[in-house]
Amino acid sequence: VSQSRYPAVSKSHLDLIARSPLHYWARYIDPNRVAPEPSPQMRLGTALHTHVLELSRWDEEIAVAPQCDRRTKAGKEAFAAFEASSAGKTVITADDAEQVMAMGRAIMRHPAAAMLLGLPGKAETTHMWTDAITGLECKCRPDWFTDDGAIVVDLKTTKDASPRGFKQSVAGFRYHCQAAWYLHGVEQSTGKRPDQFIFICVESSAPYACAVYAADAEMIERGHEQTMRDLGKLAACR
Repeated sequence: VSQSRYPAVSKSHLDLIARSPLHYWARYIDPNRVAPEPSPQMRLGTALHTHVLELSRWDEEIAVAPQCDRRTKAGKEAFAAFEASSAGKTVITADDAEQVMAMGRAIMRHPAAAMLLGLPGKAETTHMWTDAITGLECKCRPDWFTDDGAIVVDLKTTKDASPRGFKQSVAGFRYHCQAAWYLHGVEQSTGKRPDQFIFICVESSAPYACAVYAADAEMIERGHEQTMRDLGKLAACR
């Protein structure tokens, strides 16, 4: 199969092919496709990632919208100037920015979360590999990967960081697949399998409760079986 017209397979690709081949085709292959606008939750998540993991990039990645009355001429002009200067950035409101700062403080108050993010590591490293069975090009981008290659950390915003809430998120957002895909991908690209995949979850409303969960062997095994099924389905469709 010629790979040139297809993007490398990421975990979000697997989520869509698992839903249906139509959903995958409409999002990634359809020549008339329109890229979806990021939702407010996605923008908040992007801003949190930048604030917590790559603070030095905040000004170039994130734009905080000015609070101006766009019904007035001066307000319209101020907002037009802001839109011109914020092209290509993730735009959030001033309230969103306050929320992101509060979430960041909550993460750093959590002993395990602060310890993990204090380890020498890098944000958003890209790992590419070719799947041995299907021949498909694959990729993953861990939120935080320790320099010793031992730990992959994933930062999640959530409505409910409790164990019960996290279990529901695992099922709803296929976090077991993400843990397995990233561990497999890092191993394929570097030759070394990380020891752990750890989720840092922070609630997006006060009091911004934070919790840390490690993927266990059963979760990773279930995730690996599912991602390999998804990858096989994608290869068959292509």
